Order: sequence, then structure tokens, then C-alpha cells
Amino acid sequence: MKVVSVLQLGHRLRFFRFALGFVPTRFAACGESDGPALEHALADDATLCGIPRHQVTVYRHLFLARKFGNCSECRVKAFEASSRP
Repeated sequence: MKVVSVLQLGHRLRFFRFALGFVPTRFAACGESDGPALEHALADDATLCGIPRHQVTVYRHLFLARKFGNCSECRVKAFEASSRP
């Protein structure tokens, strides 16, 4: 019986997802300039929920779809985008 460490298993799963085309999509985090303190996921020219880029402040970290307290529509769309091949 071969013992596989958790780190090796995680690496194998990441490689398997990459081989099938399931590479996580990453979005920049941003917030509405005059809105509530929710974080949104920024795509090219607008957030995933439709706010134009000129109305948001872009942060220097990535949007985390699994983090509570973020825009629910952006969370769903970011999660869906990362699970497609």
C-alpha cells in the first residue's frame, strides 16, 4: 500500500483539473465607489453583476467566490466561470 501525503494528493487533483480544462478563472476584486461595502468580481469592462468599471474602485487582491460578504451575483458567476472547461 502506498501512502500519499495530502500535499501530493492536492497537486494531483490540481493537475487532473488542469488536464480536463477546469482551470480556475480569476477576477480582480473591486467595490462600488459610492455603494455599500460589498466586494465585486471585475471582468474586462464591468463587474460580473453589471456595474461599469468607471463606477468601481479596483483592489489589489483577487475576488474570492467562496467568501461570504461579497456580492452574491458575482459569487455565483465567478464560481460558475471557474468550473467550466
